[in-house]
Amino acid sequence: MDDQVLSVLIVDDEIPIRQELQMYNWEAQGAVLVGEAGNGEEALEFCRKYVPDVIITDITMPVMNGLALIRTVKKEFPQIQVVILTCHSDFEYAREALKLGAIGYVIKVMMDDSELEQTLAEARRAIEKEKSYNTKKMEENRWNQSKLLGQLLTHNDSTMDVYKSLADNGLPLTFPLQIVRFYVEAKHGDWLFVDREVRQVLGSYDHDFAWVPVDIGEHFVHFGHPSKDRLSIITTIEAVISDIHHKLANIHLHKRECIHIYASISDDVDKPEQFQPAFQEMSLWKNDYFYDSSTRVFLGKPEGAHVIEPKALATIEEKMKKVIWDQAGISAFIEGDFTNWAREHRILPNELKKMIHKWNILWNKERGDLDHDEILSQHIYQTVTLHEMMTALLHDIHINFSGEERYRPEIRLAGKIIREKISQPLSLSSVAEEVGLSSSYLSRLFSEEVGESFNDYVTRLRMEKAAYLLKNMNLKIYEVAEQVGIPSYRYFSIVFRNWMGVTPLEFKKG
Repeated sequence: MDDQVLSVLIVDDEIPIRQELQMYNWEAQGAVLVGEAGNGEEALEFCRKYVPDVIITDITMPVMNGLALIRTVKKEFPQIQVVILTCHSDFEYAREALKLGAIGYVIKVMMDDSELEQTLAEARRAIEKEKSYNTKKMEENRWNQSKLLGQLLTHNDSTMDVYKSLADNGLPLTFPLQIVRFYVEAKHGDWLFVDREVRQVLGSYDHDFAWVPVDIGEHFVHFGHPSKDRLSIITTIEAVISDIHHKLANIHLHKRECIHIYASISDDVDKPEQFQPAFQEMSLWKNDYFYDSSTRVFLGKPEGAHVIEPKALATIEEKMKKVIWDQAGISAFIEGDFTNWAREHRILPNELKKMIHKWNILWNKERGDLDHDEILSQHIYQTVTLHEMMTALLHDIHINFSGEERYRPEIRLAGKIIREKISQPLSLSSVAEEVGLSSSYLSRLFSEEVGESFNDYVTRLRMEKAAYLLKNMNLKIYEVAEQVGIPSYRYFSIVFRNWMGVTPLEFKKG
C-alpha cells in the first residue's frame, strides 16, 4: 500500500448513509474521513478550504446536486478524485457523472466494505497516475523553461518571443518583478546527493513559487504575482534554506560545513529590457558571500569585489616574505594581517586564490619542493568562503612544515603511479594491480585516507594539471585535454567546468 494517507469527504443529504460511512474502517485502507456535507454547495465550500483527495458523493441532493458538484470540482480542483453513491434508478445520472470525470460508483443498497476498499484503491491509483503525469509534465516544462531562460540571458534578439514561449511553458514573467537567485555550493563528490535533496525541497514549494535551474548549483525562483511583498519572499526563502539544511542533517558534520546555501533578491525590475542586466548583476553576490558567509539572503545590489591594486599587493607581499621560513609566523600572518587585508580590500575571490597559489609555489620552492609548482592548489580554488580558504591554507602550511607522511605507503605509491600516468587511461583495477592490492581494498583506502574516491582523486589531479597547463603553457584546449588523459574535448570541457566553475576557455582568458 502507498504511504500517502487519502483524505476523504462524504457528501449525502441522507443522514443514515453518512452515519454508515462514518463507521467504515478508513484507517485500514490508508485513509481518513476529514469531513461530511449534506449537499453539493456545502461540499464545495469545504473543498475550497481543505482540498480533500477523494469525494464520495450522492447525485440527487438539494441546493446543488452531485453532477453540478462534480462539474465545479473538476474545474477548480482537477486532482480531486470523485466516487458516486447511486441507486439503480440513478444509473443514467451515474453514467453522466463518469463522463464528467468521476472514477467510479458505489451502489447504495449493495454497499459493503470490499466495494469501498476497491473504490479507494482505484482512487489511489488514479491519484498516483495523475501525480506521475504532472511530475513528468512539470519536469518537461522546467527543462524548457531553463533553455528559454538561457536564451533570454544570452541573446537580445527576439526577446518578446522568448517571454511568450516562457509563458506558454508555464513561466509567465509579469513586470515589475523581483529576481530571486538561489545558490547551492558543495564539494564535487557530494554534489549529486546535495542536488537531489535540494530539488526535492524546492519541489515541495511548487505551490509557492516556480523554480528553474540556470546553472550548476543555481536556480531562478519566481513568485509570480508582481505585488508579492519582499518580506514574505524573504520569509519563504529562509524557510526553504532551513528545510534544505534539515534534509542534509544526516550528512557527517565535516561535509555539511562544506555545503553553502544562500539566495539573493533584486530590487524591482520594471521592464523586460532590464531583466538580463539585472539578472547578470546578481551573479556578483557570490563574491559578497565569500566575505559575508553568515548572511543567508542578500538584498538589492551587490557590494561587489575588486581587482588587486599593485600598491596594496606590494605591501602585503612584503609582510609575507618576512615570515616565509617560520611556520608560526606564516600562520599568524594568515590568520591576522592577511585575513584583515583581504576583508578590507575585498579582493575578487579568484584573484585572491591565484595570489595564494603563487605564494604556495614560492613557499615550496624556498623549501626545496620543486615539483609543487606543477600542481594547482585545487582545494584552495574550490573553497567558497574566506574562512574556508584560510583554513585550507593553514592546513597546507602545517603539512608542508611538519614533514609528516600523510598516507600509507600503498597510497603514496598509487599516487605516484597516477601522477606519472596522468596522460593515459587509468582505472582502479590497473593501479591496484601495480600496487599489489585488490581493487576493493585500494578503493576503501582512498576513501579512508585521502577523503575522496579513487575516481575523484584521479579527476582532481587531471584538473589540477589542466589548470596549470592552461595558465602557463601556450597550448590549445584540445592539446591540454590530451595531456591530462581526456581525449574528448567536449567531455574535458564538461568535467573542467564542473570542477573549476568556469569553462577551460574562460579559465585560460581569466
